[in-house]
Amino acid sequence: MDGVDSEIPLPPVNPSRVTVEEVEDVEAGGLPKRPWLGEFPEEAHVGEVLRNASTVFEELREKRQTAGTGTFAPFENREEWELARWLVMSGLSQEAIDEYLTLPIVSEFRTQLSFKNKYSFLKKVDSLPCGGSEWVCDQWEVVGDVKDENGKEQVEEIELWRRDPVECIRELIGNPVFKEYLRYAPEKLFVDKEATKRMLDEMWTGDWWWDTQTELPDGSTIAPIILSSDKTQLSRFSGDKQAWPVYLSIGNISKEVRRQPSKRATVLVGYIPVTKLECFPKGPRRSLEGYRLFHECMKTILQPLIDAANTGVEMVCADGCVRRIYPIVAAYVADHPEQCLVTGCQENFCPKCTVHSSKLGEPVYSVMKDQSSVWDIIEEEVRGDKPADFKALGLRKIDPFWRTLPHCDIFSCITPDLLHQLHKGVFKDHTVSWTTDCLEGGAEELDRRFKCMPSHPALRHFKKGISLVTQWTGTEYKAMEKVFVGAIVGAADAEMLRAVRAVLDFIFYAHFQTHTDDSLTCLEAAWATFHANKSAFTRHGVREHFNIPKLHSALHYALSICKLGTVDGYNTENSERLHIDYAKRGYAASNKRAYIKQMAVWMNRQEAVARFHSYLQWAEPGTSMREGSQDGEVDDCDDMEVDVGPGEYELPPYIVAKSPSLPGTSVSTLIRDFGCMDFVRALEDFLRQSSRSRQLPIAAQHINPGTRFSVYRRMSVFLPSIRQVSQTPVKDTIRAVPAQAARALCPAVSAHFDTVIARELPGDYDRFDGLNGLCVARVRAIFRLPDAYGRQFKHPVAYVEWFTPFRELDPNTGMFKISKSTCNHRRRASIIPLTQIVQSCHLIPVWGKRVDRTWNTHNVLDKCTRFFVNPYLRHQDFVLLRYLQDK
Repeated sequence: MDGVDSEIPLPPVNPSRVTVEEVEDVEAGGLPKRPWLGEFPEEAHVGEVLRNASTVFEELREKRQTAGTGTFAPFENREEWELARWLVMSGLSQEAIDEYLTLPIVSEFRTQLSFKNKYSFLKKVDSLPCGGSEWVCDQWEVVGDVKDENGKEQVEEIELWRRDPVECIRELIGNPVFKEYLRYAPEKLFVDKEATKRMLDEMWTGDWWWDTQTELPDGSTIAPIILSSDKTQLSRFSGDKQAWPVYLSIGNISKEVRRQPSKRATVLVGYIPVTKLECFPKGPRRSLEGYRLFHECMKTILQPLIDAANTGVEMVCADGCVRRIYPIVAAYVADHPEQCLVTGCQENFCPKCTVHSSKLGEPVYSVMKDQSSVWDIIEEEVRGDKPADFKALGLRKIDPFWRTLPHCDIFSCITPDLLHQLHKGVFKDHTVSWTTDCLEGGAEELDRRFKCMPSHPALRHFKKGISLVTQWTGTEYKAMEKVFVGAIVGAADAEMLRAVRAVLDFIFYAHFQTHTDDSLTCLEAAWATFHANKSAFTRHGVREHFNIPKLHSALHYALSICKLGTVDGYNTENSERLHIDYAKRGYAASNKRAYIKQMAVWMNRQEAVARFHSYLQWAEPGTSMREGSQDGEVDDCDDMEVDVGPGEYELPPYIVAKSPSLPGTSVSTLIRDFGCMDFVRALEDFLRQSSRSRQLPIAAQHINPGTRFSVYRRMSVFLPSIRQVSQTPVKDTIRAVPAQAARALCPAVSAHFDTVIARELPGDYDRFDGLNGLCVARVRAIFRLPDAYGRQFKHPVAYVEWFTPFRELDPNTGMFKISKSTCNHRRRASIIPLTQIVQSCHLIPVWGKRVDRTWNTHNVLDKCTRFFVNPYLRHQDFVLLRYLQDK
């Protein structure tokens, strides 16, 4: 991938987007803060503005001003509106709303509401001026082969609830809320001015948009459609009620916004009917009819897109400009069974390429399926011609919904699935299972290692091991991935260790939110390493072959990223989260009878309230509308003191509590409870080095066991924003907490003394020089020096114990191996300002073949002497300790 289109000459890099080339414009991950931009040729007039028009919010404001309608109408005032918004968004059933409104304290004494019961309340909600696309119900009958007791063929009634996708796109692209997050033209990003290295992140930076744009008339604007569908369970404890939502979003909207359910950048366009099709005999015929029903429903839902994608539709965009929009299906997000359902193939075949099911385990790139050729093969099979390719490709006799969609190639639309393919499939179901069977000591030994794993605030501790976990979610998969390579060291042979490490490297590279040619090369190299070492599993007898579709799917990741942008924009975890808002909560608020209809009405009201709330925020920007915390997030910085850096917008170098939580802590306590064994000597050395004098301050000349200091339990630093990981800095908590004995109603609390990466000597950290000048240390105490020791000590300090420097990477684990640093047979310790601490880190013990039975999670850092520095703790650690080292 050289970043140059073979048919279109390389676009000129736009220098106005990048003004300097200084090192300060390079992020910690090695990428430029402002990449070089290649724009689509100007003569194509991509995203051409036909004329200006009022946005939906501007039209609404003008209409209400002309009619003299109150700001919060149909509600009387702000307070009544906020109550109404809460009642709708809380998920309460209509019965619960009615019960609340008819309480005497609400209806008679404390409030004077303009709605007295659920009927008048819902009437006002339904009259809100920001309603969405209307729902339509299509009904038909499916006549089966199975006959009833009267000898007649059984019939099942089907209901398809759907909305016009073109109108949904009109609402999305015209929503002023998304104005700052919308793009109307493709572009190419480069790491360097010479345009030799490509950068990929959003959909508009991928090849699909660029290539498709060349097929459309000049002046056209593409709305890349992202579809997603997945069946979900509605009933919780009993019953088998299910829904099958179909979601739609557009690639014009930034993926960061699309990932947030509260932004409502993804809309519901239909509910596919869930039916058992008992009118057909159980077996292949019923399964085939289920395939056909799905495609018939999707064809009906997407029918309005055909004309719109052929001729374009004028739409008012969020910036108030009218453009001719061509809505084209670009991506389909689904798990593997759903991918096979969409593409019309059997589940033991690849839904994207022509590889045979017996060759899935080989790292061989096959030709991608061609949409028109596949349809021709299906037609031949229907006519009875028995083409050989029909069986070779694992096809089914269906009339696919995608064959009439303009400019759509469904096989390129299928996106990678991080959750089901990698986390659950490749890692948990396969790699963990195979490795456990091969380990010396098996599951029991692996459980013991997980139990002994050192703790970290960003790490889940499996206190009972992993073999007893029965309910696995994506959270558990990711938590296990963070330590799995380190957990099997010593018990697994070198070849198996390299294979497992390659799987984890691939997963972490696949998670990058921004890719370059270099990182894609690393991604593919990781998977090549797995195939080069996978024979370890056959040698141990746990596998005979690797013809597994989810393993094969990894070969398509790099190509998908080049075409559609990075994988985080298409993660099925987002769809799983949407089920809560677009299906489960609606079902819970229904009376469980004819629930799909009720869910559709409920969804309309949710969207109307959300849009009206957005309108009010736009219409009255000076007012503050109260918002509840999203996803249970709590701001825990209220009691923290921020040391602001010299720049107005710079992140603080550290955060500590406004008042030390352990004031008056004596030196003897620091030695006994905190483990600061060499505290007095380290403090004297620090004071001499800081003052550059052999003479100690007068107050420090008589330090004794009773001398007291103000001690903090924890501190925080900010990990810098890295394009590959996140554009938002991440708060990193570091603990130095002694053990606490059990008290009445309070169990005992174990000690936590975290490990960090820090500068041993003062000075600025050059993040572009890798790990040079950095070393691992364990923080034993965080405290502030009294003013009597000198006014120059404005920063709190930390007592740390050092480890040996970073040297060569271990060839099998790819991790740095370090050990405890000593001087004269004592731990080498010193006191440093908090400004020298860069970030926390996680150490994994070098176990040996068997874990020492005296080790546990609380004492392993004390008892073990050699460790691996864990690069899988967070994606930031992976960039620093693996990606930049590989480069």
